[in-house]
Amino acid sequence: MKTLAIAMLCHSINAAYCRSLGDDTQPSWDDAPDWQRNSAIAGVEMHLANPDATPEQSHESWYAQKQAEGWKYGDVKDVENKLHPCFLPYDELPQEQKAKDYLFRETVHLMKHLPDIEEYLALVDEVKNLRQKQQSNVSIMASQPSLGKATGIPVQYVGKKSQYTDRLYGSNLVFGRGQVRNVPSDIASKLLNHPEFQHYEQHLVDTPVNDWAEILHKDDTQTILDQAQIEQNEKLDEENRTMDEIEIVNRMDKKSLLDYAQTKYDQKLDGRNNVGALREHVVGLINQFGVV
Repeated sequence: MKTLAIAMLCHSINAAYCRSLGDDTQPSWDDAPDWQRNSAIAGVEMHLANPDATPEQSHESWYAQKQAEGWKYGDVKDVENKLHPCFLPYDELPQEQKAKDYLFRETVHLMKHLPDIEEYLALVDEVKNLRQKQQSNVSIMASQPSLGKATGIPVQYVGKKSQYTDRLYGSNLVFGRGQVRNVPSDIASKLLNHPEFQHYEQHLVDTPVNDWAEILHKDDTQTILDQAQIEQNEKLDEENRTMDEIEIVNRMDKKSLLDYAQTKYDQKLDGRNNVGALREHVVGLINQFGVV
């Protein structure tokens, strides 16, 4: 299946390249005759079996196949009489024809590591089933007030890193390899969409309900989340202050800009510059040193 898919792609790229040279004789894959399809498939199989084969060897393989089928050289391709303008030794080919062999080879090696369509669909089903199971676990936990609301959902990091910090969702939670944290359901549902995390069911089975209060007391997850929220709010406030200050600067005249830079940043700007240049300089100071 993969060989056929690569052959189809190689044929389509070759047809597009031919059209760029003014040659409109190349049919689409669906309209191509069997001999042309088989030729492309044979070329793909050659490169897969011989990964170090050069573009020249690719042409030689094609040439040998055409020779065995009775093709000859002709100025114009004539399928009925088996004449082809590329039926020449590689060294005698025009450079634009040699390029076809480079394109063909690179396409094969680019596509060969992609999964076969059947393997890909199987992988998609596996991931889909895993996510459905994880989402089901999240829903079950969220529906249990005594556990889900009090302690969050037990999420375990099973990735390969010795330490993982969540930056994607802004929680700043740090997981050691194998560590379990009781995470609020909204963040847990996001983390569990990634294969590096799993719902820690064993944690629920082995831990008596009376011990959840002690676990919650020792778990610093909520503390980290609260701190992350504070930092996020502070960052947002700082960005808003910066934007407000820049808006004020953009309304200043030349003298005000010179005074602003001197007073706020102890910077003496060149008064010979125009207002636009001075504003740009002052905005640069704000972005570099912050609002003072």
